[in-house]
Amino acid sequence: MKLLLVIELDNTLAGNYRAIDALNQRLACIRNQIHLVYITGRSYTSSRQLIAQAKILKPDYLITSVGSEIYQQGVLLEKDWANYISQDWKRDEVAVVASYFSVLKAQPDIEQTPWKLSFCLDMSASLEVITDLQDLLTFMELQAQVIFSNGRDIDIIPKSSNKGKAVGYLQHLLKVDPTATIVCGGSGNDMSLFQLPSPGIIVGNAQTEIIWWYYNTCYPWHYLTHYPDATGILEGLIYFNVLPFPNNWRQPIPN
Repeated sequence: MKLLLVIELDNTLAGNYRAIDALNQRLACIRNQIHLVYITGRSYTSSRQLIAQAKILKPDYLITSVGSEIYQQGVLLEKDWANYISQDWKRDEVAVVASYFSVLKAQPDIEQTPWKLSFCLDMSASLEVITDLQDLLTFMELQAQVIFSNGRDIDIIPKSSNKGKAVGYLQHLLKVDPTATIVCGGSGNDMSLFQLPSPGIIVGNAQTEIIWWYYNTCYPWHYLTHYPDATGILEGLIYFNVLPFPNNWRQPIPN
């Protein structure tokens, strides 16, 4: 059985080009043993731009827009997933509800998708807005969920989708057991990833809300790395015995 390796792009993989190059080399050695998946809150277009810019390995699957879109080979939309999450999803009505909150500023058009509405929260606004928005969506019987990350980003997606549910769908599609899956993340919208019963790598530069959650749950199948970004992923994969421990200390893990 192949290992399902799921890596979050922002705040996890991207950032350190030397470390990305080292991770690319290590993963290339086991490429035929893994299903490589990148996952992100970004839209498909934005994530493809980041992958090209960061010069990372091509994935088998690309999960974008906070788990609301899945692409095979990084280019072909997984239509069964799209059809599933489209049930009871009323994007226009959700947009009307969101418009009631003046402290929500729409993100650029490139981040708006058929299954995601993205906003930035005004820095002077109370975080209670997030709860109020979710409560109003629920009151209006709209099947939508509010995802908060990066201290200011707010995404509204179908209730039937998020990063964790998208990975669960791939596990079923590829017939991969949760214990043969490793998820790597560090953003606030990665919370659903780490709620899966799968080993998880939380990189050292993870956001405060993930660090707080890690120390309050203390799940033994999660590992908080000492290093940030791609270096932390390397550290975590060595910890979980996916990659061999480097014997040549003249070529240490990049920092």
